[in-house]
Amino acid sequence: MKNKYLLPFALTTLMAALSGCGGESANIIPETSDSSTENGTCTPKMNGCVEFALDYPLDGLNFTCSSDTTNSFISILDLGDGVATGSCRVDDKVTFFIKGEKDKKINLGVVELNKVARLSAGQVPRLTILDMAVGITQQDAKTLSKNDPTVMVAMKLVKIFQALALQENKIDVPTDIQALYITDEMRSKLELILSSVTSQQIMSDEYVDIIKPWVDVSVIDDDQAFEVVSKLMNIATAAVYQPEFALFSTSGVLGSLISGSDGLVGCNKETCDLKDKSTKYLFGHFMLITDRQGYTFGSGLQWKGTATGNLAAISSVNAELIRNVKPVRMTAPAQGHWINPVNKRVDQDYQLDIADVNSQPLIISQGKIFNDYMMAGREQFYKLLTNKTTVSSEELKDLGRWKQTTNTDEFKGSLDLYKIFPITYLDKQVFKSVSNVKSGEKYIFPMYADLTFKFTDTSVPAVKLGIVIDQNGDIRSNIKAGSTETDMSTSDNACTEDSFDPNTFIDQHGVQQYRLGTISRAFTANKLLSIRMVLSHDKFVKINGALVGMNSTIKTSSDSSTESVVVGGALLDVASLLDPAVISGQARVTFTDSAKQPVRWGNSLASFQHVYNLANASAATDADKALAKLAGGTLDFTLAPCYSVAIK
Repeated sequence: MKNKYLLPFALTTLMAALSGCGGESANIIPETSDSSTENGTCTPKMNGCVEFALDYPLDGLNFTCSSDTTNSFISILDLGDGVATGSCRVDDKVTFFIKGEKDKKINLGVVELNKVARLSAGQVPRLTILDMAVGITQQDAKTLSKNDPTVMVAMKLVKIFQALALQENKIDVPTDIQALYITDEMRSKLELILSSVTSQQIMSDEYVDIIKPWVDVSVIDDDQAFEVVSKLMNIATAAVYQPEFALFSTSGVLGSLISGSDGLVGCNKETCDLKDKSTKYLFGHFMLITDRQGYTFGSGLQWKGTATGNLAAISSVNAELIRNVKPVRMTAPAQGHWINPVNKRVDQDYQLDIADVNSQPLIISQGKIFNDYMMAGREQFYKLLTNKTTVSSEELKDLGRWKQTTNTDEFKGSLDLYKIFPITYLDKQVFKSVSNVKSGEKYIFPMYADLTFKFTDTSVPAVKLGIVIDQNGDIRSNIKAGSTETDMSTSDNACTEDSFDPNTFIDQHGVQQYRLGTISRAFTANKLLSIRMVLSHDKFVKINGALVGMNSTIKTSSDSSTESVVVGGALLDVASLLDPAVISGQARVTFTDSAKQPVRWGNSLASFQHVYNLANASAATDADKALAKLAGGTLDFTLAPCYSVAIK
């Protein structure tokens, strides 16, 4: 049997994503590769072994690893983790195919594993449908377009998988993505085809007639296939993105509990010389969410100023700024671009607005995600990440870079970034939506609800916010007309999408709504949905910048005795709604973390304002003290009064 390893998006609590010891690490473990397993030539987590996760939830896809001339393997879908995985050794070429019971097979190309991942990391990289298509065309896709030759091949692969899923009654809608198992019966039937299929025959469309005795791919048209490719690429890209929190950075260390990156750091000079007392520094942190529709938004904070104390390292500068400079809010409005899903690069400027009238937005201008996990801002970290000894002028364009203009200075610097909490497909055993059930069946999404944000400082009144979890699994606000600072709940007649404009995000009552987050995955065993949210607009006032479901600890000092802000997990139990014996009026949901405790939310800006206030008691204003009270608390989830389970 295959050894099972929990992926980082399982229920287990991850390493503190904002912790002072560096957040998630690359975790290279100095052990030798061991013997083959059912789904790979080596055991994941061993040195030299690279585990990969397919973006398509496909169990039983055959593959071989070039370093193993004896064995072949299959992808294994673990519903407990929500993804199908395999593993090969570093530098391997992975050959994919679907094998019949005897000698027939459908060849699906050869993928160079180095293009997906070069080292064993703390997070399993995604091998996408486009990676498989590149293995056939041997050329990278240039753009996510139906006219791109490699995307066209990805569409053909999707037609095979989706047609099989329809044939096996795994999906009811051609564009739905659900778990697909290559069964013994399917392998036996594959022997009906007259000849095996080469990758060249997939490119030329000859495969359509050859495999028709096995599956008829004509049931999926080009538009539907492209929609599925787009969904898969969004799934592969959607996650939480955050810089290293560089309060205690130890540059150059990779492979321990410390990642060795510096996060978002820079200054107002060409070279940030720690010996130059006149240098103004800027460093910051943010959390961005990319949702299932490909939009990215989030919230963060930054500090700017000079440092006069012990300048032995950038971490010393940052620690001094935290104590002596007020943090300033950064807000990333929802933008339809961020990390390009095709080339993994920031290929358009990404903007974070600054709550300072003297500052222009901070612009992230370049960078590339490697290992489906990390972006390097400095050459030294880049070399560690890519196993390269030199960096060419062209490769310098892959380093994370940002810039920001103020009334008096031009700041610029580097960005080390982590992609964490990747999402998975949403299994319809739990996520029953109007988009994935048959006519006449019950569905529960879109779901309308109210969140009640309670503050640890009980002098602050609770804030109620209406939300919608839509049919795609994304979350937006559902604020009623005439809302107040503390009551932005769902109105009595707002449980409908009939007149909601998805382009402007203005609802049927003329109220502007906002993207909030996404469901990261569904747990089939206990009917749970994992929710992640970042509130990022001035409209939310006291809960602007609230972080929900991040499984993170915000450590505000190197002093272990200092209080930290905990942002727990957020799990929505929908078992009652799925029970066919329960009618709508009786349906209930529960909302807890993985330990069945109340969901805890946090706010990093308010938390670090508290740090400043403690260090500068005489200088802290009433506004500073009021902001520090908004550092977090607990969160309740209740179904909106107008919501009911529906029939398609």
